[in-house]
Amino acid sequence: MDTEKIKGLVVAPFTPMHKNGRINLTVIPSLHELYKNNKVTGAFINGSTGEGLELTAEERKSLTEAWDDSVSDNFKLLVHVGHSSLEEAKALASHAGNCNSVDGISTVGPFYRKPDSVERLVEFCKEVAAAAPDTPFYYYHIPPLTGVDLPMFDFLELAAEEIPTLAGIKFSHNNFVDFSRCLQYKKGSFDLIFGSDELMSCGLMLGAEGFIGSTYNLFPWLYHQIFEAFDSGNMTEVRRLQNQSMNYVRLIDQFGYAAAAKRLMKRLGVDCGPARLPLHTPTEEQMDELESVLREEDFFSYALRKVNA
Repeated sequence: MDTEKIKGLVVAPFTPMHKNGRINLTVIPSLHELYKNNKVTGAFINGSTGEGLELTAEERKSLTEAWDDSVSDNFKLLVHVGHSSLEEAKALASHAGNCNSVDGISTVGPFYRKPDSVERLVEFCKEVAAAAPDTPFYYYHIPPLTGVDLPMFDFLELAAEEIPTLAGIKFSHNNFVDFSRCLQYKKGSFDLIFGSDELMSCGLMLGAEGFIGSTYNLFPWLYHQIFEAFDSGNMTEVRRLQNQSMNYVRLIDQFGYAAAAKRLMKRLGVDCGPARLPLHTPTEEQMDELESVLREEDFFSYALRKVNA
């Protein structure tokens, strides 16, 4: 499939929720507008950051529809449809494929009964992709969470023959040799989207142009500055900024990264509510402490801005 490659920052949005834990669809237009104002080029919804696998299938469909109604023409919308049930994954894929603004679907590998070979993984993905025959398909490679750790170069070689809609891979792993080989496969024919925010500079060095991540919710201007420094050849500044990114993630992680990062959005202008169990939502007192620590580290100079940038 001839698909335009993803470039720049694609955010993995948090799923907005009310205090009672139900999803809050009314926040999504505000999130979309906020991302656009901060030079984010798209959203990858219902993934790890969005607690997609903690949501019901119907909730995920509702979120897809809300984002589909909200996004503008020049804003990419990718939908994660992965599920431990193949039939549920196919149903989610079919639903997303029938939405007007969806630019691609993606799935993790089955993570309870894991595939024992690249062949089985491709077989699974082929069925999911076939449920949305006109929509570009991306495999979502994130072994630290799924436990599915098969060579992506081998996957790409086989999937390129078996999945007509294959567009590329969302690569969230630190195997840079495998990533580089995939990036070069068939003279760069496939879209390899880098998914490790704290290692963006490594992806840039290898040739990545598109990046999907959770921290683009919080401090996208740090990454815009990394792009600028890299393009100008200022590797000292790239290293400084990348270390700053690592430091911010480390500080947030002290309060439980996934839930604390979601709660931090309220301090940046959009309340996305609490996280779902088994994630533990920090208290307001803990968030005050986190905000104080981040201010000391100049976090808000790089943070998401509520006004046009």
